[in-house]
Amino acid sequence: MSSVKDRLKAELASNEPEASTSASGTKEIPAPEPDTEDKAKLQILVSALSEEQLDRYEAFRRSKFPQSMMRKTVHGMTGVMPSSNCCIALSGIAKVLVGQIVEESLDVQESLKESGPIHPKHIRDAVRRLRNQGQLGISHHRKNKLKRL
Repeated sequence: MSSVKDRLKAELASNEPEASTSASGTKEIPAPEPDTEDKAKLQILVSALSEEQLDRYEAFRRSKFPQSMMRKTVHGMTGVMPSSNCCIALSGIAKVLVGQIVEESLDVQESLKESGPIHPKHIRDAVRRLRNQGQLGISHHRKNKLKRL
């Protein structure tokens, strides 16, 4: 348990800014930036997690969509080969989307008073709920306004 906590704390601590030294030789501590405050809050939160929660958090941090898959998907949909920065951004967006769907799936499972792993029916209902709330950015019913000749 301590090894996971130690790694996460070290990762968070490595991103903190160092204090600078002024001309008089005294150390000046920079004003806390919002980003630094967020990291400090995250560090407190991580230290309070159980071993199982830390394992899940670590798996979440490591998970990503492969850039090659993103590149093929975008190329197939648009016909344009995307840059690596575009693939990185799309991978992040996809990860957030999957997180929203899983979170809503767990809510669906809870509302049905079921336990255990989520099933495809939970995921389908979660996507349906998110779509109806307008959080997916895609509409459920697409009306073809062009009349067939």
